[in-house]
Amino acid sequence: MKRIFEDHKLLLTLLLFLIVSLISIYLTDLNGHIWSFLGMNNDGRFHVMRMEGLYEALKYGQFFPVVNMSFLGGFGYISNIFYANLWLYPVAFLRLIGLTTIQSFIVFYIVLNFVTFLISFGTYYQVSRNYDKSLLFSFIYTLSVYRIFDMVRRFDIGETLTLTFLPIVILGIYEIFYGDENKWLYLTLGMVMVIYSHALSPILIAIFIFWIILFRIKILIKEPQRILKLFYAGIVSLALSLAYFLPMFEQLKHTQFKLTNSPLIDVSQSGMTIKQLFSWSVTNDLYNQNIGLIMLIVAIIIPFIIWKIKTPVIRDFSIIGEILLFMTTDLFPWKFFVKTPLNMIQFPWRLDMLITILFAICLASDPLNWFNSDWKKIIIVMLTLGLIVNSEDTLIRNHPYEYDSYKSFNELDVYSIGGGEEYLPQDANLSDLHKAAHVPVVKSGTAKIKNFSQQGSKLAFDFQNAKNATITIPIIAYYGYSSKESTGQVSRLTMDQKSNGLGKITINGSGCVEINYYKTFIQKGSKILSGISLLVLILCIIFKKRMKNRVSLINK
Repeated sequence: MKRIFEDHKLLLTLLLFLIVSLISIYLTDLNGHIWSFLGMNNDGRFHVMRMEGLYEALKYGQFFPVVNMSFLGGFGYISNIFYANLWLYPVAFLRLIGLTTIQSFIVFYIVLNFVTFLISFGTYYQVSRNYDKSLLFSFIYTLSVYRIFDMVRRFDIGETLTLTFLPIVILGIYEIFYGDENKWLYLTLGMVMVIYSHALSPILIAIFIFWIILFRIKILIKEPQRILKLFYAGIVSLALSLAYFLPMFEQLKHTQFKLTNSPLIDVSQSGMTIKQLFSWSVTNDLYNQNIGLIMLIVAIIIPFIIWKIKTPVIRDFSIIGEILLFMTTDLFPWKFFVKTPLNMIQFPWRLDMLITILFAICLASDPLNWFNSDWKKIIIVMLTLGLIVNSEDTLIRNHPYEYDSYKSFNELDVYSIGGGEEYLPQDANLSDLHKAAHVPVVKSGTAKIKNFSQQGSKLAFDFQNAKNATITIPIIAYYGYSSKESTGQVSRLTMDQKSNGLGKITINGSGCVEINYYKTFIQKGSKILSGISLLVLILCIIFKKRMKNRVSLINK
């Protein structure tokens, strides 16, 4: 039996990952029902609409849409600027080949579970070269309470994607600060994947790197090349991410958003109490944010054993995990950071993603050799899976009204733009947009309008006998929309902040109004720059590899 396992270890491991990927979300997603919030203010619905919007755009031949026109009944929502679509293309492809919204979503979730298993196993094995510990880490991390909470409770696709790629980031940080700093590309790869997943997560990772620098300051003074490699990783990550950052900053410069002018969440008011931290974690409560029972036990044990941990990286990761856990509570003075960029993280408990992976590394490394027997590791794996399945069952039983049929989930709500409404113009009112007629409206002057049509972001209508007529256009006039293809006396399109950010033009005489979204120079140029950066990076890697092989041949 052991011989068979050794001969087919890779295949059996992949099969195990696939089976557990299914089991771990079976109750909440795979038995004909899905536990979900269907209300307008739920971020889960928002992310599903992001997927649906990309699918609709691809149907019309728009491969890189800027404005998601599936939102707001055709008014459009510029979520694609702030949430990159890169990792959603597989879902859109599944929709294109005929799967329903829920079918595509579930397949995506299974794939995310499976890929998280693969990445967490592979990154840990890269350092440890220990199969058993790598397998243990992949289970502890992939089935962690906070990660499953993000998937089945919050439906936060962006953060769930971050958790998928986070082990690569941690591997890169390990190599730069503790291992071979010449392997800094791991950090670059991980950060780029995270940036194109979730805009806020890089801030959380920066907090972690800040603590790492403090803990390794003596080593960094002796080995300054490590800081240089961190700089390399940062610069290359930035170059590869210009296609994301530059269009976002451009849009922020030209449009006043609720995101920057009316933030709904103050980080100082979102910390957990110590009672909440313990009570929610002890019960593995998937309805509320927490690190789960296993990670809580690790957190309690670390202060008693930290002086026995001899491996610097495990010791530092464990202590930093404790510091970050403290930062999630209301005991940490977040009020001093409200006016800083840290306020953008909104909820201190977002740090649970880092706490989870740091404590998982500590547990899997078994620094005191407590789990030296195979049966002990098997017990931890089974306990991890059993606890998460039981937590999902409890979630369903305690909140049965959120347990919806697949049919209900397929009924999309186009006004589900997330509770924060961050990407609406500053003075826009969602209720007013919900009530507004989706047709051009003469606000002043006179004009006869006919033949109105819309396909995606393109709108058109004919007008006659117009006299200084101000027309409200039924799209939110984000920067990039233009009326330049119109005929007749048609003014430049502007955003009317007094009319929920809808477009506004002035027309005279007769002609045809054509309005569409045109990618800006910054949007086009940033993609080219990131593409060139990727090409240069690949060529450098190939050249370096060939030079290394040539040196090896010469030495032989």
